[in-house]
Amino acid sequence: MVRGSKRADGKVEREERIEKVPAAPMGLLALAWLVPGLGHLILGRRVRAAVFAGVILACWVTGLLLHGELAVPRTGSPFSYLAFLACLGQGAPYILGRLLHLGLGDPMSAGFGYGNTFLVTAGLMNLLTVLDVSDIARGMKD
Repeated sequence: MVRGSKRADGKVEREERIEKVPAAPMGLLALAWLVPGLGHLILGRRVRAAVFAGVILACWVTGLLLHGELAVPRTGSPFSYLAFLACLGQGAPYILGRLLHLGLGDPMSAGFGYGNTFLVTAGLMNLLTVLDVSDIARGMKD
């Protein structure tokens, strides 16, 4: 927060004050990333947890049904690393999908591009929910 005070010559001196914000527990954030909705559930936000988990898992399932690919990094393709990081944001659904050989993708399928988009979106939405959990845990948000 920045505050100012007037000097005798009428100019305003600025004082900068940095307020310390407590850090969110790392374990809570890890659980919020790993299982969509779990962080909100732990914080007692049941409706939010259900809505976020439902939306993220619906995107994940839709992406798989449209024959999208759970991205993996590929040498020579720098954008594959970005897609991988976005998909990894899904947490356990990504790990489970890779272990069960789901989301291998079918580039010949009409829905392949849309499926990829749904899978990337699911990961990015989950990462946003982790930020939301962090804000709630630190008291920055109701």
